[in-house]
Amino acid sequence: MFHTELSNRVSEKFAGSRLLYRHVYAIASLLVISLLSSFRLSQPHQFIFNWFDGFLGGLAHPVLGLHHMVSVVAIGLLSGVVVRGALIPAGFVLATLLGTINHLLYLNLPGAETAIAFFTIVFAVMLAIPNQPNLRVLVLLTATAGLFHGYTYGQAILETPISSQVAYMLGLTLTQYVVAMSAREIGNIISVGKLQNIRNASGFAFWAIGIVFLSYSII
Repeated sequence: MFHTELSNRVSEKFAGSRLLYRHVYAIASLLVISLLSSFRLSQPHQFIFNWFDGFLGGLAHPVLGLHHMVSVVAIGLLSGVVVRGALIPAGFVLATLLGTINHLLYLNLPGAETAIAFFTIVFAVMLAIPNQPNLRVLVLLTATAGLFHGYTYGQAILETPISSQVAYMLGLTLTQYVVAMSAREIGNIISVGKLQNIRNASGFAFWAIGIVFLSYSII
């Protein structure tokens, strides 16, 4: 009896670890693809001439900014410990598209970089605390953050063809959603395995990055 229970626990732990690695590899693979895309588009707004360039720019842009990437991962991790948490990254991605469109329509959203850094710190703190965050609060916070993220993304495709803008937003959506949902699964595995120390370490690291970018945006 004891041997059977122990074997089941070992099997479950092994399965969880294997699933965790799969999602880590998924994020890493997309990062590599995005970074390869960025070689062609080191300054996206100057090199986007067609839909293909726009799509590559959308894939690459969330990786080119560390604070963007950290926010997406943090949002995914947070959503992994909340019931119906898939609404959180979905809301963030949709709000990002809205923020991008706002920039294309020349609707001003001041202090975007400062706001992004601030929200990065907020998400990092929420990762580090043991209490489970509220779904509505998280959706509201991440959607608001998404507006600012999208606004800064929109700068890359100003004065470009509409086909390039649409393709850019498709690539942007793909990168952010895949990374966020993979991070969500990782967050779920961490919470089930009671690995709060991993969340704490991630929260501290993201907090430090947010502080650095906040200082840069203020200076």
